[in-house]
Amino acid sequence: MDGPYTSARRVVVRELDALLSHVEEDVYTDLVAAIRDADRIYVAGAGRSKLSAECFAMRLMHLGLTVHVAGDSTTPAAGPGDLLLACSGSGETPTTLVMAENAARAGARTAVVTARADSTLARRADQLVHLAEYSQDHEPGRSAQFVGTLFEQGALLFFDSLVLAYEQLYGADPQDMLAQHTNLE
Repeated sequence: MDGPYTSARRVVVRELDALLSHVEEDVYTDLVAAIRDADRIYVAGAGRSKLSAECFAMRLMHLGLTVHVAGDSTTPAAGPGDLLLACSGSGETPTTLVMAENAARAGARTAVVTARADSTLARRADQLVHLAEYSQDHEPGRSAQFVGTLFEQGALLFFDSLVLAYEQLYGADPQDMLAQHTNLE
């Protein structure tokens, strides 16, 4: 019999597998292409969704791409040719919605990662990644974890999968990536 840690770990891993297995291959392909083709990439979110997006921004920087976290004091203006990647579980986070609206007005494209395909943010997306909640038994809309946790974990793993796919598709050199890693720590 499993102890509480082992049992909990199994639930988390199974739920993440269920969530990510519902993302179609063309969603990955289209988003990787949009990232490759963007002049600059901006990431946006709030709370833990923002943390997942910031981790993604760091990896995109390691790939040698020009990336900014929306809202940071050094973030330049967005415009045509740019891509905003907005991450919001609810798809209704006010600050993230405003950033998406401002990006669209500036002529940038918007990719949205959300748990709610019917949300305001999802309806405004040029590209949509729907990370719907699933239980470990693939039951839609159910998770044993605290509300929002599965989405945030799934977003981080989805982003990491995108980075690895980008590396494989476009021949990113791990040594070049490592050379981009901060040396100010």
